[in-house]
Amino acid sequence: MRFLKAYFVTVQHIKRKATEMKRSTRKFFLILCAAGCLGFIWINSVMPGSASSRLSGYAEKILKMFFGDGFALSEAVIRKLAHCFEFAVFGVILSLLFYEKLSARLPLVGFFGLGAAVCDETIQLFSNGRSSQIKDVWIDFFGFAAGTLLIFIFYALDKETKGNHRRL
Repeated sequence: MRFLKAYFVTVQHIKRKATEMKRSTRKFFLILCAAGCLGFIWINSVMPGSASSRLSGYAEKILKMFFGDGFALSEAVIRKLAHCFEFAVFGVILSLLFYEKLSARLPLVGFFGLGAAVCDETIQLFSNGRSSQIKDVWIDFFGFAAGTLLIFIFYALDKETKGNHRRL
């Protein structure tokens, strides 16, 4: 009987450790994704205005291939939408990183998003042919908030249906 009890305790311990390892591996992966996303955003901000303009021109051509020649957005609007999308992806990744206690850590997540947007615009101050504007900080933060809100909605639904949120 003692042997079975010791075996059961050992199996439970191994399962718990395996779950902890999966969780730490997932967190490490999400930290790498967040760093990569932030690096991508900031590398684009370091680019001179002429290089950024060329990228926006390529993006416009790609969008016209999908939506036809009737697609008419200015380069400035395409740039703003791209920034908004980049920060939405960053918001999703950061929210997934803090998913287990997202409702308690939402202010911290928002602080990281706003800080990243402010840093992004500060970087553009020192880039040739680029400028920094307060409205761009708000556009970036809006994208971040949209991505965070998307994950928060899933979090709330998951918590409601399970009674107690499950861990991703």
